[in-house]
Amino acid sequence: MSQPQLGPLAPVDKKKPLAGLTPWQKALSVLPLALVAVGGLIGGVLGALAMLTNVKIARTQLSTPVKVIAMLGVATAALVLLLVAAAALSGVLNG
Repeated sequence: MSQPQLGPLAPVDKKKPLAGLTPWQKALSVLPLALVAVGGLIGGVLGALAMLTNVKIARTQLSTPVKVIAMLGVATAALVLLLVAAAALSGVLNG
């Protein structure tokens, strides 16, 4: 039984989310996972959410340039959120 598609984003197979993507789509999809190296657990969570969002974008009917821009935008947004979270935590912990 397949899941119904809601909106323009296709559902992602939870066991093999990168299956069926081209190499450039895979590369841009996993790019946000680099946040785990600088952000630890918070970076990993944000990176994983951004990766799943990028996989959904890669599976849409958008043109290639729009997909690239959107996927890079998601990775950038995840980085900005990580920096905001780090600044907030630093402010709370350091008074």
